[in-house]
Amino acid sequence: MDNLSLKRIELLHPDVVEKAKRVLELMTIALTGRAIVRFTYTLRTFKEQQNLYNLGRTVVNPVGKSKSKPMGNIVTNAKAGQSIHNYGLAFDIALVIDGKEASWDTVKDWDADGIADWMECVKIAKANGWEWGGDWKTFQDEPHFQYDFGYSWQQLQAKWNAGDVTNGYVNLKRIAPPTKNTFRLTTSVNFRRQAAIGNNVIMVVIKGEYVNEVERTGTWSLVEYNGKRGYVSNKYLIR
Repeated sequence: MDNLSLKRIELLHPDVVEKAKRVLELMTIALTGRAIVRFTYTLRTFKEQQNLYNLGRTVVNPVGKSKSKPMGNIVTNAKAGQSIHNYGLAFDIALVIDGKEASWDTVKDWDADGIADWMECVKIAKANGWEWGGDWKTFQDEPHFQYDFGYSWQQLQAKWNAGDVTNGYVNLKRIAPPTKNTFRLTTSVNFRRQAAIGNNVIMVVIKGEYVNEVERTGTWSLVEYNGKRGYVSNKYLIR
């Protein structure tokens, strides 16, 4: 396996180190041609995240710099604490070709087995429980994979700010749900006044929050959250 990737994996949250090593091992076995997989980023500190956010804003980024864009390209919209990387629960990859050139080509089949090498890596990571940024709806981040245990960055940041941290990593243990009707949200959802899509959104409830189901009708559930009742699509509810 790629030694640089292994060193970077050791920086991840202790709860995902072995999961990441297993994924790297399987990816290494799967790629039999000119390409090897490399983990380019794992843990990114708050300071590193803020420095990245500043590029193209308050700090000149040489990439994309021009007369019409004197500050260069903006790299990220995530400030310090707003990335899953900041909590050691994500990694990014690239393919290293012939031991030299880094590639982010998602369609090239370097080992000529009929499947793009990049997509072989994606399939392996997803099969082992990692969420792929290429599946996101609002924007795609194809090098990115995360194992967030159902937490949003807002929840992780709240834990960090509250000091719910051990040895520099947030504690991921959850309090057991109080009743059999309690569900966790797999994504941020619209909390609606009626069981229908339309202009009836009460608020947005973020990924990882618990709700209590009152009743279920088809694909909609009436739930309680922080003393309020509303409807959510029950495809986003898990135990």
